[in-house]
Amino acid sequence: MRTKQKNRIRKSTKYIGSIISIVLLVTSFISLMQNVSNENIKTRTKEIYNYTNKFNYDYNVNLINNKYIEQDEQKDESIVYVTDLIDTTDLNINYEYLADKESDLKYSYSVIGKLQVIYTKDGEEQKIIDKEETLLEEQTKEITDSKIDINETLNLDLKDENNLLKEFEQELGMSISANYTVILKVNIQTIVEEKEIDVDYEPTIQVDLAEKTTKITGENNKEDKEYISNEYSVSGTRNIVIIILDIILIIASIGVLRYLMKSKATNRVRNEFRQELNRILKICQDKIVQVSTRPHDNPENIVYVKDFGEIFKVSEELFKPILYYFDNEKQEAWFSVMTGSTIYRYILKG
Repeated sequence: MRTKQKNRIRKSTKYIGSIISIVLLVTSFISLMQNVSNENIKTRTKEIYNYTNKFNYDYNVNLINNKYIEQDEQKDESIVYVTDLIDTTDLNINYEYLADKESDLKYSYSVIGKLQVIYTKDGEEQKIIDKEETLLEEQTKEITDSKIDINETLNLDLKDENNLLKEFEQELGMSISANYTVILKVNIQTIVEEKEIDVDYEPTIQVDLAEKTTKITGENNKEDKEYISNEYSVSGTRNIVIIILDIILIIASIGVLRYLMKSKATNRVRNEFRQELNRILKICQDKIVQVSTRPHDNPENIVYVKDFGEIFKVSEELFKPILYYFDNEKQEAWFSVMTGSTIYRYILKG
C-alpha cells in the first residue's frame, strides 16, 4: 500500500501565508463581533440651542451751574467733559437676550461700580485702590420665553470720588490715574433637551477720574452669538453584507491555516525540469541505465537529437539501452544510445 505523501511548500510561503491568514482571521472576527453586537453605538453632535447677547448704553451728563459751558453745548459726543463742572451722569443701560426657541428662563442681574486707582513707579503699574459698591441690587426673575429685556437708568454722582482723589494727590504728592467702571452682571439659566445652560455676561462702561477732563467709554452696541450643542448616542445599523463577508473570510482563513499546518515545509520546489526528468525516468525505467561518470566522447561521433522521443526510437530499433548521466552542477540530464562509433544524445537542461 502506498503511503500518502504530505504537500510540500516553501518555508517562506508557509510562514507568510500563516501570518496573513492569522491577521485576516483576527480582523474578520473583531469586525464580526462589532457588527453583530447589540451595543453598536455611535455618538453624534447636534446643535440644540443658540442665543445672542446684545448690549448698548447712552448717557446724559448734567453740569453744575457755571458761566463757562451751557448744558446744551455738551450734546456733541466728540466733546469731553470738564471734570469740575460735572454734577451727575444719567446712565441708561440696555441688555437683550434673544434665543432661537422658548424655554424656562431663570435670570438675575445687578449693577456694581468699581473704583480703581493706579500708581506708576519706574514704568510698573501698581494698584493702590480697588473697591466695589453696589449701584443696583440683584434682581431675580423667571419667565417662559425666548427673549429677555433689561433696561435700567442709573444716576452716577462721582464728585466725592474726584474730590477724594485730588486730596490724595495733593497731600501725598503722588501722581495717579483712576477710573470708575460700571459693570452689568447678568446670569441666565435654562434647560434645553436635558442639557443645563448657564450664561454669564458682564459688559462694562468706564468713566475717567482724577483728571481735568472726563470721558465715558465702554462696550457700546456690543453683540455676540453663542451656539449650544449636545452629544447623542445612536444605534448603528447592522451591515449584513459585511457580516457575510466576515464569515467567509473567517472560514477561508481557518481552511488555509489547516492546509498550511498539514503541509511539509521544504526549500525544494518542483519545476518543469524536475517534472520532465521524473516523467522520462518513470516511463523508460526498464531501458535506462544510469552511469556515474560523465561521457567524454569524440564530438565528431555524436549525433544530437531534438527531443527524448528520438532517443527512445533509436533504443527501440537498435535494442540498445539508454545511458543516463545527471550533471548536478549544471542541472543537466544526458541520455545517450551507442551503436558502434556513433552516439545518439539528447540533453535535458534545467
